[in-house]
Amino acid sequence: MYFEADNLIRLLVADDDSEYRDRIRRAFEGHPRIRVTALAQSGRDAIGMARDGAPDAALIDLGLVDMSGLDVAEQVARVSPGTVVFIATDNPSMDLYRRAMALGVRQVFTKNMTAADIAGMIEQEVDAIREEMRRQAEKLPLVAPGSGPLGRFGGQGALTQVQSVRREVIAVASPKGGVGKTTTAVNMACAAAAQASLKVKAAIVDLNEFGCVTIQMNMGTPEKALAGDMGYRNILNWQYISNNPSPEEVQEFMFRHVSGVWVVPAVPLPEKIAEVNQALITKVISILRNNFDLVVIDLPPSITLDVSWAAAEAADHILVVVTPDVQVIPGMNQLNTTLRALGVASKCYRIVNRYNIPGGLKISELDRYVPYPSLGVFPDEPGIMEAIKRGEPFVLSHPQAEFSLAVKRALNQVFPVFVESLQGTSKRKGGFLGLFKKRFA
Repeated sequence: MYFEADNLIRLLVADDDSEYRDRIRRAFEGHPRIRVTALAQSGRDAIGMARDGAPDAALIDLGLVDMSGLDVAEQVARVSPGTVVFIATDNPSMDLYRRAMALGVRQVFTKNMTAADIAGMIEQEVDAIREEMRRQAEKLPLVAPGSGPLGRFGGQGALTQVQSVRREVIAVASPKGGVGKTTTAVNMACAAAAQASLKVKAAIVDLNEFGCVTIQMNMGTPEKALAGDMGYRNILNWQYISNNPSPEEVQEFMFRHVSGVWVVPAVPLPEKIAEVNQALITKVISILRNNFDLVVIDLPPSITLDVSWAAAEAADHILVVVTPDVQVIPGMNQLNTTLRALGVASKCYRIVNRYNIPGGLKISELDRYVPYPSLGVFPDEPGIMEAIKRGEPFVLSHPQAEFSLAVKRALNQVFPVFVESLQGTSKRKGGFLGLFKKRFA
C-alpha cells in the first residue's frame, strides 16, 4: 500500500527494550497513516536515524540506557528540525512536562496508553504542525515535519562489548543484484565473530548460485574452494549429516575463515541450486541454530526461488538491503509482494547501502517503496571495493571506518553484541511493559 507523502506519518521509535520496539511496531502494522520506519535501541542510534531519515515523528523513551530521553529530544530537534517529538515515561510529573515543553517536545505520554490513543495524539500533533506550516508558508521559511536535512550516519570511537549473547538467525535479501547484499552479510558475520572476549560463534550460509560469499572471504570460487579432498564441504552434502550432529561433525561440513566465521559454501555449480530444497534448508538452519550464536544467510538475488522462501520463513529477522537507486523499485514491488505472501513482512528491516551516492533517492522517498523499519544507512567508501577485490572483509581491515561502525550499529539492533558505553542514564526497571492506556496531561 502506498500513501501520499503529505498523509503518511513516518515514526521513529527509540527504546532499549527490543520486545517493546517489536510490540509497538506490530501495533501500528496496517495503520492507515502511521508507519514505523526506524527502530533505535539507544539515544545515539535515535539521533543518527533522525538525522539520516528525517522522520515525521519520534517516540522517545525517557530512560534510554545511554542518554536521557530529554537530551535525545533536544538533539533530534537540532538534526531534524521538522520532526515532532514525543516523550514516554513510567513516572510523569508537572516538572517533567515543563522541562519537555521547554525543549519543544509536543506531548509527554504515560506508558500505559493504548495504541489507538497514542496514534490519535501523534496524528493530531503532526497534522496541527503541518496545518500551521501551510498557513505560514508564504511568510516564514519554516520546515515541515519530516523534511529535515539528510545527514551522514555518525559515530566516532571504538565500540565495546556487552556481556551476553542471544542466538539469532538473520537472512539478508535484496530486490536486485549489485546493491551490497553479500558485502553486508559477510561484514556482519565477521564483525560479530571478531568479538573474541564474548566468544561469539558466527556462521554464514551462502545460498547464491555463484558462491559470492567464498569469493568475498578470499576462499575462491566454489569450484576452487571445494576442490580436492574437501569437495564434500558444500550445502548439498548437508543432507548426509545426522539430525543431531556433534559440533565436530558440523565443522567437518564447513570452512573456518581467519576471522573465526564458519562458512557453509554454496553449490559447486550454478545449476545445482535447484537441488537445494526446503527440507535441506530447514535442516541446515536448525543444526546451525543449535551450534552457533549468530547465523547469517546470504539469500540469492531472486526471492522467487524455493531456497529463498524456505530461508526467509526460518529466519528470525530479514534484512532487506537496497541502494537509493530508482532501479530497485521494480524489484522491491515483487519482493514486497512475496514477503507479504509468505507472512514474513513483520520481521523485515531495511538497510540503505551507499546512501550518499550523488543523485540518489531521498530516504523519505525510499520509505514509500521499502516499507520496513530502518536499521541504518551505510556510506559509499572507495576502500570497500578494493577490500572486496582482495577478499578482505572491510570491518576487519578498517574497523573504525564509518562503514564498519554503521555495520556494527545495524547488527546491534537485532544481535546486540556492541554498545558505545556501558555507562550513562540508568534504565528504570519495567521499561515499556505494555501499550498505552491514558494520556498524561
